[in-house]
Amino acid sequence: MKTRLKHIEEKRNVKINYACESGSRAWGFASPDSDYDVRFLYTHPLEWYLTVSEKRDTIDIMDGDFDAVGWELRKSLRLLKKSNVPALEHLFSPIVYQGEDGLISELQAIAKDCFSPVASMYHYLSMSKKYEEKLAGSTIKLKSLFYALRTSLAGKWILEHKSMPPVVFDKMLSLVSPDIKVEIKNLMDIKSENEESYLHLRNEKVIRFVSETIATNDKYAKSLPSGKPNPERIDAFLFKSITEN
Repeated sequence: MKTRLKHIEEKRNVKINYACESGSRAWGFASPDSDYDVRFLYTHPLEWYLTVSEKRDTIDIMDGDFDAVGWELRKSLRLLKKSNVPALEHLFSPIVYQGEDGLISELQAIAKDCFSPVASMYHYLSMSKKYEEKLAGSTIKLKSLFYALRTSLAGKWILEHKSMPPVVFDKMLSLVSPDIKVEIKNLMDIKSENEESYLHLRNEKVIRFVSETIATNDKYAKSLPSGKPNPERIDAFLFKSITEN
């Protein structure tokens, strides 16, 4: 992975400040054929910023099972300020490929300031409803079930803790009753042994739990508070990152 990231830096003339794994490998329920979903933040040399012209601020690379997306740091900080959930989640990935500890700590502190329980809840609600629709058949893709589980549990976490949900799915299972937890763990084992196209008989107990959790999240979403981003802190971090590049 280090070699791939170094190649991106050299080819694009950028500095990758932070790179991590996202998606099912980071969440902890990958299938044998899951892609490597790499996400990274990068900066350009100072002169790139000294222009009135708008420039492309995203790098996309798809090469076999290597799916990499990079956001220019200013773009990422703007998204964090709005409590963009993917931008938040990337900074707390358990799999970090590149990034200094001090920089990661600063970014995580900014992310916690920006985290908006209400905005994040509506993101997770939208996603969980989307995947719930795919659970209607007699057989279902376990990928769809686990995406619905992860996003609905993330909403439940926000309701109960008013904090960012853990990226690692396993850590949210404290919210689940012992009997449902056993069912979910069994399904995780099955998913880890089968490709993403695998179809599994629907588990009524787990799917009912998903639907009930989504309904509760929907009911109380409006009661949640907003985030409190600190623009001066964000600007200072961006300035330091660019000028020290």
